[in-house]
Amino acid sequence: MVETAQRQWYIPGMANGQVVLVTTEPLGGGSPVRSVYYVAEQDPAKAEAIIAAIMAPNERVEAWGPLPEPAVKALGLKPGDFTRG
Repeated sequence: MVETAQRQWYIPGMANGQVVLVTTEPLGGGSPVRSVYYVAEQDPAKAEAIIAAIMAPNERVEAWGPLPEPAVKALGLKPGDFTRG
C-alpha cells in the first residue's frame, strides 16, 4: 500500500500470494467453521488447488484476495508454501 494524502492505493503488481478461506461444514450439522490460509502463490486458482489438496470433502476452498509481497516475506513463505492464519 502506498499512502498519499490520507489515501491508500493498492498496487496490483505487488501481490505475491493469496489469502484463501476454507469453510468446513460439520458432518453432524451445525454452524460452519472458517479458517484462513496464506499462500505464496499469485494465481488464485493455483492457490486454491494447493490448499484443496490437504482438505477433506466437507471443506470448501475459496481464494479470497491478494496477499501483498511484504506480507509473504514477513510470513517467511517461499513459492508454493502456505501457513494457517
